[in-house]
Amino acid sequence: MNAHTKLNNHTPGDATEAQGDGSAMQTEKSETALDGAALHQALAIATAQEREDIMRETVRTRLADILAPTVVDDDSNFLENGLTSLTALELTRNLMTLTDVEIPLVAILEYPTPAQLGHYLAEAYTAVNSGDGATA
Repeated sequence: MNAHTKLNNHTPGDATEAQGDGSAMQTEKSETALDGAALHQALAIATAQEREDIMRETVRTRLADILAPTVVDDDSNFLENGLTSLTALELTRNLMTLTDVEIPLVAILEYPTPAQLGHYLAEAYTAVNSGDGATA
């Protein structure tokens, strides 16, 4: 079982469930969402691709929590799905708390989908935790 499987191992009836093809999800305030320590542990053992998948799922889950009951998939545009400046701030603060990666608010505009922001966060997380002193 890889890090991504461990991260996303939930059973039917969990607050967070894949919809149909697994690319969209709808959540309520999820009890299955990882806390910061569990997320860091999963990211530490993940390959680069798994790290990107984990970050994308984290973005989708947090966004779905904020925008509930909106369905969020990998290519859902944040602004087109109703993310406002206040909810964008909530999303970035939530993600920064979980990942310990500084995320400029403009990242929501530059990386406007869970897939794009997840990719950015995976790279930023790797840079911050590689010891090269880089920040997001």
